[in-house]
Amino acid sequence: MTELTALTERPIAWEHSGDGEFPYHAEVDGRTLTVRVNDFPAEPVYTLIVDGAELADLDDWPRSWRRPPVPNHLLDLVARPVTTDLLGTWARRICGVTTEHAAEVAALLGLPAPTQDDLGRLFVQPSPPGTAWLQLFMNDRAGLATVEMRFATPSLTRADLDSCFGRSENLPRVHWDSPHVTAHRVTTPDAPLSCTLFAYFHEDPTPSSSTFKISLRRDHH
Repeated sequence: MTELTALTERPIAWEHSGDGEFPYHAEVDGRTLTVRVNDFPAEPVYTLIVDGAELADLDDWPRSWRRPPVPNHLLDLVARPVTTDLLGTWARRICGVTTEHAAEVAALLGLPAPTQDDLGRLFVQPSPPGTAWLQLFMNDRAGLATVEMRFATPSLTRADLDSCFGRSENLPRVHWDSPHVTAHRVTTPDAPLSCTLFAYFHEDPTPSSSTFKISLRRDHH
């Protein structure tokens, strides 16, 4: 049995470090184990490090390993509900994002490092109050592509978004049962990029219609 097999089949109880890039560590038989989260999909999901030396890359979290709960100080980062002010802050920060690392992108948005599911998708866990999920989409060449969230209890209306970001534009629907989508472009002086906020509605949106999903897409000018 190889060292890697022995470790991945062992029921290791990991602890959370609070670090976005090296979030998990454990002590096993006097050795220090660390898990690094990589830039998926350009790289493997995880790297196992033993006593400071890289042992192996991992595409999945081993079934026998016990992932720790998220620390309270990281939970506090997602305690804020998603408001238009918060969306504005995120959109402006996205305009200036230069890092290609998902954990660093999350930190710039004031969020804990995302957790990768079995399909390699990056979710912030738990998601902010009132949302069903918040997902980061990363491009293997350019880094951050989109921040997307779906609301469990929709409350932001088209009028709310228009009052914060200016009058929205109705986008063409791609299919008869596709959502209705509006768009706002957000720019920041001297920022290298811009951000487009897409709001999704179940019906042709009036000012009082509530959006059930919002995407913040990182764009070039």
